[in-house]
Amino acid sequence: MQPANIAPMMVASKKDSVELPVDIRLAVVDSAFDTDTLTNNHLVIDTLNVHTSGTDVSGGNEWHGNTVASVITGGTLGNARLDLIKVEQDGVNRSSAINYAVGEAAGRGARVINASFSKRYLASDPRLAFNGVTARQSFDQVVNANGGSGAVYVVSAGNEGTAMQTEGRAIYESYPELYNMMLIAVGTTPDGNVHPSSSYPGDDTRLQERAIATDYVYRELNAQGTSFSAARISEYAAGILSRWPHLNAQQASQRLLDTASQDSALFAQNDCGISATANCGTYYLGQGIADINAALAPEGELVVAQSEQVAAGGELAGRSDIRLSSAYGKSLSEAGVLDNVTAFDSLGRDYQVNLSERAQSRTRRATQLRSQMEQLTQYSPASLQTESVSMGPYSFTSSINGAGDLLSSRFDGTLGSASLSAFNFAGSQASPMSAYAESGMMPMISFQSGSALTQSLDSVNGVKANYALGDTLSFIATHWSGNELETESDYRANRSDVGFEWQLSPALSMTTQVGRLQEHNGVMGASGSGALGLGEHNEMTFAGVTLKADHGNGVSSFAEFEQGKGDAEGSGLLTHLRDIRAQKVAMGVQWQDDNERAAFSLQQPLRIESGIATLDVPVGRTLEGGVIREEREAQLSPSGRQVDIEFGYTYSPSANTRWQFNLLHTLEPDHDANAPSDTAAMVSYSALL
Repeated sequence: MQPANIAPMMVASKKDSVELPVDIRLAVVDSAFDTDTLTNNHLVIDTLNVHTSGTDVSGGNEWHGNTVASVITGGTLGNARLDLIKVEQDGVNRSSAINYAVGEAAGRGARVINASFSKRYLASDPRLAFNGVTARQSFDQVVNANGGSGAVYVVSAGNEGTAMQTEGRAIYESYPELYNMMLIAVGTTPDGNVHPSSSYPGDDTRLQERAIATDYVYRELNAQGTSFSAARISEYAAGILSRWPHLNAQQASQRLLDTASQDSALFAQNDCGISATANCGTYYLGQGIADINAALAPEGELVVAQSEQVAAGGELAGRSDIRLSSAYGKSLSEAGVLDNVTAFDSLGRDYQVNLSERAQSRTRRATQLRSQMEQLTQYSPASLQTESVSMGPYSFTSSINGAGDLLSSRFDGTLGSASLSAFNFAGSQASPMSAYAESGMMPMISFQSGSALTQSLDSVNGVKANYALGDTLSFIATHWSGNELETESDYRANRSDVGFEWQLSPALSMTTQVGRLQEHNGVMGASGSGALGLGEHNEMTFAGVTLKADHGNGVSSFAEFEQGKGDAEGSGLLTHLRDIRAQKVAMGVQWQDDNERAAFSLQQPLRIESGIATLDVPVGRTLEGGVIREEREAQLSPSGRQVDIEFGYTYSPSANTRWQFNLLHTLEPDHDANAPSDTAAMVSYSALL
């Protein structure tokens, strides 16, 4: 699954923080220029006249130079800063002067060099010199420029309308390293065909390898020719290097070639060339029509770096998720700490991804509430059917849904002063050992779901032992464990509790207990994978108290309070979760007689009251391949506090029929202070035939 909101980004230097794309020096080697009339002439940063070594580049064929430069500065990318280099003298553009200018451009720091002259794919005689500098020396400057990264060298295919001929002087033979940094621009028509006036690579497979096509005609400038096709290709090359200056000239140029579109109908034909068997697309267009959007898009799957070096790899961004329990609310996704995370493609290029969208609650509020209500609806496939069997000191209770799936079960046995209970339940269901379940309260909507600590577990199995220490005091011990099946996170949890049950009076009992929750690849019911993984071994301690009372005249009640605290480790971007404090509160009161029951309950589901998540987030890269990281913190406590207020009533006019009414009002659902309160009501009727 591809992360949303992918955007290319970069960093300017080793010590810099993340910035916008850098400016790229692009040299335009051409006849002459009138800088005052250039489109966006503020983008011109330098000039050179190779004949005078001065900065005056005017005079001669200014129209050609101006138009080539204006195609670049008028483009949509806006990353090129031009160094204009004049080569014309006495109306002539000599090959020796062009070679020298290309070398000078590289020496002046150009990362892209545009030479919109015909037949630059031919090799110059290495003895040909200008200002005492040979062609080989000039071309070596291009290859070795920018600390060995070289400069992308963009030339024109020409406007003869015929196949290019190397005449035995192919540049790929004499200057192979320069050839690997070259792009040869071919002109196309709007329908994706080669323009009739544009030259093309023809049968020469080596020229095909470095040829790339784009528009031949630029109506906004009233210009046409492969000179201007080359200018557009140069703008694209500068756009790539601007975002990822760590790429060398060969890599940047190759990216444009590799992502060129082959949608032209020519690529479906294989009857071109001397043999009439060559693919017509490569014959005329080389590698295809330049597609800058494809060139800027990630190559392969994006990876979130887990170390200090890009080359060391990391976790796939598309497989990085954290599934939050209801105790978190929307705290992590809304904190913004997972926005603008840097991920890298297979070329080491950095992109901004928004991982906040991958930090989501396990279930939506509406889905969860519907499921809870369906369990209380007699004829729903999800309805709960509870059966109990007692045989002396032993009893067994089970709940199944309409499809016959076992949702929970409990076995109780007593032997002398000791009693033992074995239980099982789906993590999304209420535990049969909960204070609500043991209170005997009528079915209530708000209690038909698992706690935040178990709702991710497919199955929970446990035992509870109770040993009487006297008439009013018993020792209790409980243990349960569960795991999440068929997920990449391998989340597992277990909890052990010990405590005492006090019979304070014939009508009032109190249970106090302390416990330890152990989680594998999870924290507080949340589990993560990939770059959002959580530590393998995390622990929290819990303490709680439960009161149960029988007030007489059919009135009974229960109250429960539990609090947990702890710290946890992460295994990806989340490095630490510290000072976690969590609480839950539930209480209910019920009146019943022979054929009626009425109940009122109040519940705050488990909520993280405080806690801080520390993240180590990649935010960019250095030119040398180092990962730039920053530390971020997020408060784990959600913005609101969910409170469920519910009234229930059942009436059985006969032994085989029952009416039930439930009204649930929830404040700040999902612990979201901005969420509107919601109300759910249901009436059900059941009859045994």
